[in-house]
Amino acid sequence: MIQVKLKKLLAKPELCSLIKNLSLALNTSFLITDEQGNMVLGEFNGVFPCHYPITLNEQILGQIHGEETAQIIAQMLTHAAYQEFEKKSLAIETLEKYEEINFLSDISHKLSICLTLQEIMDVVVEETNKLLKNDNISFKFLNQRGELEVFSYQGKICYKSQGTISSISGHVLRSGKAEIVNNVSEDSRYIADDPNTKSLICAPLKVQNQTIGVIKVSHVQPTNYTSEELKLFTSLTSQAAAAIQTAQYYEKLKEYSQTLEEKVIQRTQELEQAKKELEYLANVDELTQVYNRRYFNEYLLREWKILARERKFISLILGDVDYFKLYNDCYFHQAGDKCLQKVTKLMKQLVKRPADLVARFGGEEFVIILSNTNSLGAEKVAQQLCLGVENLKIPHCCSQCSPYVTLSLGVATTIPTAHVSPEKLIKAADQALYQAKATGRNRYCLYEFRPQTL
Repeated sequence: MIQVKLKKLLAKPELCSLIKNLSLALNTSFLITDEQGNMVLGEFNGVFPCHYPITLNEQILGQIHGEETAQIIAQMLTHAAYQEFEKKSLAIETLEKYEEINFLSDISHKLSICLTLQEIMDVVVEETNKLLKNDNISFKFLNQRGELEVFSYQGKICYKSQGTISSISGHVLRSGKAEIVNNVSEDSRYIADDPNTKSLICAPLKVQNQTIGVIKVSHVQPTNYTSEELKLFTSLTSQAAAAIQTAQYYEKLKEYSQTLEEKVIQRTQELEQAKKELEYLANVDELTQVYNRRYFNEYLLREWKILARERKFISLILGDVDYFKLYNDCYFHQAGDKCLQKVTKLMKQLVKRPADLVARFGGEEFVIILSNTNSLGAEKVAQQLCLGVENLKIPHCCSQCSPYVTLSLGVATTIPTAHVSPEKLIKAADQALYQAKATGRNRYCLYEFRPQTL
């Protein structure tokens, strides 16, 4: 409360001098006393006929005693007291404005660096505790289902729960206007969610005329919250609402970004899988599920260059199912397909080193690349293939060399060199295969690879 004391007012030299000069001009003597009757200024010379009050806002600050002309001095002092009151009021208002601006600026800075709802609520709780006496602060946000998500703070501990749109909070949420209830027992709208609450102040969280929730501050004792406190609290909640909406957008953006990233990863994986499947389809024979002629040519060239640098052996086995045309004519093409599938399955079981390769060369012909394998190793594999296929005991009544399906194999081995084409190795294996067929089939033959003779 602003107070103006008459003694302090008359202690100002300029005012005191003005009164004395006025007294001389009016040729009158006077005596000024304060509200307790203590002499403040003038001389006591007996009984003064007139007494005039010096007032401020209907409050008597003192009296002036003297002649009738002393009334002028009383009026002047009343005016001076009012001016002093206005001056102090302006100073207090300016200070309050400055503190308010400082308070809001500080909050604005703290909220500007918050990215999550939890961080924002922590800042609001901290600043509200500086501004208002309270025992509990709660945040209530309206979700898409029309329910209230409640975050209640008791000290620094936050509890999350579900609420309903009722009581004072619901009214503020619907109206969008802040309210003070200094005694909840006198307000018929109040529904006791906390029996200890005696007073509360509640303000909406509004962004662009849309209310997204409320903040409620409550106290266990009846409290006379002032309109100035409500004003500052409302300013705080306005800034908090903008920060909360920004945080919600940020969370949605993070969720969208994460979802998008997951979709990109999933799509990339799908594309990689599709690429592998396409590569597989492009490189693998559909019927037998071994590599095709195109991939065989690419792989042979790669291995040829590698082994040429390392000066290591490479062997090639070219195989043919004996009398396969007669088999197809006798058992039909569906049986012929199954026969080729069984033969290639056996080949893949016997030729299983990572650097080796089984491929369909064309029709009933197959080719096998044996990397880093000399002629002895290649002969061993060829022998296992011939025995293994015959042991499958696939009936072949039209064969002229066995009652079962058999293989004829041509084997060629060399150490690759840069000036020799791998085609010559294929030609050597083909000549060995021709020799195996010419000598009775169901066998393998080894061709001594001499590049100059090819």
